[in-house]
Amino acid sequence: MAGNSTNVKLGICKILYKGVDLGFTIGGVNVAVTSTTHPVTVDQFGQTILNETITKREISVTVPLAETTIDNLVATMPGSTLRSNAVAATGTITVATVPVAADTLVVNGQVFTFAATQTSNTTIAIGATVGATAANIAATLSSSIISAVDLANYSVSGAVVTVAYDLNVPTQSGLAGGAVGNTFTLTKTVGAGLTLSAATLTGGVDATKKRVDVGTGVGINLLSIAGPLVLHPIANAETDTSEDLIVPLAATSGGMKFDYKVDVERVFNVVFNGFLNVATGTLYTFGDPLAA
Repeated sequence: MAGNSTNVKLGICKILYKGVDLGFTIGGVNVAVTSTTHPVTVDQFGQTILNETITKREISVTVPLAETTIDNLVATMPGSTLRSNAVAATGTITVATVPVAADTLVVNGQVFTFAATQTSNTTIAIGATVGATAANIAATLSSSIISAVDLANYSVSGAVVTVAYDLNVPTQSGLAGGAVGNTFTLTKTVGAGLTLSAATLTGGVDATKKRVDVGTGVGINLLSIAGPLVLHPIANAETDTSEDLIVPLAATSGGMKFDYKVDVERVFNVVFNGFLNVATGTLYTFGDPLAA
């Protein structure tokens, strides 16, 4: 095969975690994929390898974040809690009557379809009662790994699911908070048996003061807080995802290195590890995510 010099690529990338651009980096982003194998040998041929089997594959992405903001710290430090005077936008989904199969609930643009049983992460099992159905809605949305839905928290009381925008979601603004939650949408199939508080969450107010409290993080299940990590080459147009590297389930245990010196930048040294998406069998993807 003849070589093609245009396939030799250089350049830096944009880092998006759970849909949010984490900003500038220092020293470049490193991606490491390693595979562990087990060589098969038998006594009769000594140490000569007859076969080899892959036993493990891992991916890690090292990101030295230069923008050491409170928002980035919350996004990349499990066990941290954002404290602010922001007010979260909220809304409710009330199950007035039990939906039927093929009815839909659309949460922030993501369609969820009601079905007899849950067969994917975008289906909601129909319960025997309105309360059971509400519990299934809250459970499905709470466990979703879809970034558009993961921006909110979901709780249930009786037949009512309360949706509250997550104030720990990082933003690109200086003082993040609740106002962005007022754009979080809720819609449904006409006649689906659901009553929505409004077309969007309401009542969100931005913070004017904030801080982050960091605990030990001991015992935190990183898979439970994992989300999509996207590396997008900045040489490509925003709409050109042909070379995007995506880790659908990525999480970090957190890291930072602060040198208070005149000639050294403060850095969040973040290492993201990828987890297997059991539903799809995917560890990571490279290329256009819309490819069939």
